[in-house]
Amino acid sequence: MCGIGGVVGHRHQITTQQLTALATALTHRGPDDEGIEYFPLRSTPERMVGLVHRRLAIIDLSPAGHQPMRDTEKGNWITFNGEIYNYPELKQELTALGHTFRSQSDTEVILKAYAQWGAQAPEHLRGMFAFAVWDQTREQLFLAVDRFGIKPIYYIHRNGQFAFASELRALVQAGIAPRTIEPLAIESFLAYGSVQAPLTMLAGVELMLPGHTILYDCATQATHHDAYWSPHATPSARSTKEVLLESVRHHLITDVPVALFLSGGMDSSALAILTHEIAGRMIESFSITFAEHEYAEGQYAKQIGTRFCARHHEITLHDSDLLTLMPHALDAMDQPTSDGMNVYMISKAVHDVGIKAVLSGQGGDEIFGGYSTFSNLPRMHRALHMIQSMGTPSHALLTIGTRWMDLVRRRSPLIPSRTALLLESDGSPLSIYCILRQLFGSSTRRRLLGKPADSSALTNGIPVIITQSLTRETRTLDALNATSLFELRLYLANTLLRDGDVMSMAHGLEVRVPFLDHVLLEQVWGTPMREKKDPRLPKPLLLRQVIDQMPREIYNRPKMGFTFPWELWMRDMLRPQIEEVFASTDEALWTFLNRNTCQKLWRDFLAHRKGISWARVWALYVLLSWIQRTIIAPERAAISASGAAHASPQ
Repeated sequence: MCGIGGVVGHRHQITTQQLTALATALTHRGPDDEGIEYFPLRSTPERMVGLVHRRLAIIDLSPAGHQPMRDTEKGNWITFNGEIYNYPELKQELTALGHTFRSQSDTEVILKAYAQWGAQAPEHLRGMFAFAVWDQTREQLFLAVDRFGIKPIYYIHRNGQFAFASELRALVQAGIAPRTIEPLAIESFLAYGSVQAPLTMLAGVELMLPGHTILYDCATQATHHDAYWSPHATPSARSTKEVLLESVRHHLITDVPVALFLSGGMDSSALAILTHEIAGRMIESFSITFAEHEYAEGQYAKQIGTRFCARHHEITLHDSDLLTLMPHALDAMDQPTSDGMNVYMISKAVHDVGIKAVLSGQGGDEIFGGYSTFSNLPRMHRALHMIQSMGTPSHALLTIGTRWMDLVRRRSPLIPSRTALLLESDGSPLSIYCILRQLFGSSTRRRLLGKPADSSALTNGIPVIITQSLTRETRTLDALNATSLFELRLYLANTLLRDGDVMSMAHGLEVRVPFLDHVLLEQVWGTPMREKKDPRLPKPLLLRQVIDQMPREIYNRPKMGFTFPWELWMRDMLRPQIEEVFASTDEALWTFLNRNTCQKLWRDFLAHRKGISWARVWALYVLLSWIQRTIIAPERAAISASGAAHASPQ
């Protein structure tokens, strides 16, 4: 895992200082090595291309794995972040086709795959990846990200310049992207607690979509976007257990020790069991626990870790730890997110004992149907269809009755009940999903936004191009697979994977996700519905692969999720710093948000008003904190420095 970046533009736009700044901004992602290459275009010498790389050495630790890497036969260059798990098989195939190799790295395999298959190369890769290939002959820049969007690429194309990086802030710190907030991103964040791609918090910067490529042609300065993969069901003669073991085995390929995030939940416990079946007690496991026992799953994690792992580490998070680490975690956020603190804390603990790679159970719920949306969405879709078939008068009466019940229950007027929101939806599966997942509904968002943006480019807080694509792709899918696609493309790609990447890489830690394997997904989607649904068992298709070794108490209890006791902390030790932000009179902070509405939400939370969950208030706090730290403070520091420079004697 690494940090990558690059720029193509006029020679006066690209300097060694800029490329160095781009690489320096990614140092935490790759502490082992740095590479910078830049050169003029042959056809137009006044234009240049520059590539940067920061390396976290996981496979082929020798200098032969240095990047940017050049294909000595074709002259192409690559900067690559991620892991290609089928690289040994691909290397054999490419060798048989006449290609020669000088290293043992998966990076060189991608270079040769591009030389052989061109833009179709990503279709041959099995893994997590984000890479850019400079095609020397065609003078084109080719970028690709993996099928799930595990590894990100942010890019900006303006003023004759095209630039990209693994993190949004790297483009800012290199002076490539301005610190200008995108108003649509604010609304998108308020809807889901994370920004929905391709939007980002900065105007003009976009995030590449999962399973997509971009081709930038230097001659025309045009970009071509293409999707090389879309999920589909693939019935197979192989068993689910066989495909699961194959994916886990691939994810254990490494030249450094690998560990396991163990929450005590079903997904990470299943990984521990499968890893043990493949390699015995090979890996160490890590879990976080709290003094607040009702939030802790430590006993379950310990039970699995001591049985199936080489050594289990239990990290107890104390109040003092949180207060010390929280400012650093907020600084680590590339974009604001209502989640991610948990990943930051456990990643630090794993890094501190010298581990560089870790397995995570992310993707288990999305692939095997573990969220409540898998049962709630079809049920609510049927109910809404029935209500709508009763006619307008019945629908209107139900809407009025729901609003009246909200008043009787002393629900905060800022947060309508989910039932009220559902009755106002268009009844489509996607709109119902959005309401089930939304942090703030549309009416609340309108009251929160200080300067409402033109939201015609959004539907339910999601870019229209994404909702249109999801609607097309789910027309022929059954309810389970359609919900799986919604979860994969929206919640997983824009919240969990973004948090997992940036918060782990803040500590130079590579997170591997064996459940996010496209062969496994297609196997599960192709499995008959009756094998994936069982009212007696959670995620039955996954559970049946490990049920003979998984303790009953792991899967026979309510789903908790890997979260912290925020409700308690926000009313106690975190209250002063949260209150300070909400009470701020700095007009710059409230450019996009309505101060009075935000302050009322905070007061309603403290008063225990119904509907004001900790997650809603926390999301607002994180957003405001991000604006302070990322936009306001650096801009004022730059103005101050500029003023001091002009005031100093010559």
